[in-house]
Amino acid sequence: MDLNDANQPLNIACYNLRFGGNARNRVHWQRIFEATQADIFLAQETCSPENYLAADEMANHRRGLAWKAVDNVRWGSAVFVRAGRLKPITIPGYAGYVAGAEVGGLGWPLIGRRKLRVFSVHVPAPYVRPMNEILDLIKALPNAESCDHVIGGDFNLTTGIRHPGEKRQSHNLFLLERLRREFNLMNAWQVANPNRDLPQTLRWGRDKSEPYHCDAIFVPANWYRYLESCDVLSSPMWDGLSDHNPVVVRLR
Repeated sequence: MDLNDANQPLNIACYNLRFGGNARNRVHWQRIFEATQADIFLAQETCSPENYLAADEMANHRRGLAWKAVDNVRWGSAVFVRAGRLKPITIPGYAGYVAGAEVGGLGWPLIGRRKLRVFSVHVPAPYVRPMNEILDLIKALPNAESCDHVIGGDFNLTTGIRHPGEKRQSHNLFLLERLRREFNLMNAWQVANPNRDLPQTLRWGRDKSEPYHCDAIFVPANWYRYLESCDVLSSPMWDGLSDHNPVVVRLR
C-alpha cells in the first residue's frame, strides 16, 4: 500500500486479546492484519509481538513496534505501525497498561502537518481515577498542544452515548467530555454510525448477550471529513479468540 496516494485508506484497529490469548493458538495479530489491513494496531493484553509474528515479520517491523508488559504478568499493551517508525512514550506508573508512541514516516497525507501521538490503553481498576491520571499524564507530555492524538483500546468505561431505548444506559460520560474538550477527539464508531445502538465489544459475565461497549478508537475531530467507516468485528471466529471484539477505523 502506498500511503502517499490520497485515495488509499488509513486503517486503525484495536483489540484486547484476553490474557495474551491461548498459547496454542496465538493467531490474533495475523487475524487482525488479514481482516483489517491495519496500518496502526493498538493491542491490549497481548504478549510480546514475537509470539504472534514470524521472525521475518519481526525483523521487518521492529522499528514500528512498541510493547511493554504489566508488572508480574506476561501480557501488556502494544502499538504497531505497518510503515514508518515509532518513538516510544512512557506513561509513568502505567507501564503495560498504556503503550504510547510518537509516529513518524507514515506518509498518509493528513499526517505530517502536526506530530501524531498514538496510545494503546487498557484502563485498570478502579477505572475512573486511573483514566483521569492517564489523560493528565498524556496532556502533560512536552509539546502536547502541538500534536494530534489517537487514543484507543479497552477503557473499561462508557465510551459512547446510548439512546433511551437501549438495553444498557450510559453513565458517567466524563471520558467523552475530557477527550472532546481537552484533546479534540471523537469516538470514531459513534460519529461514523449516527443514530445506531452501540454494538457489543465485550462479552463478559454470565449473560454473554449483554451489550457492553467499552472498546473504542478516538481520533482527531478535524479528521471527520476523512472518516470513511468504523466497524466492530463480530463472528464465531472472534468469539473463539477473545471475550472482546476488535474495532477498526478506516480513513481516506
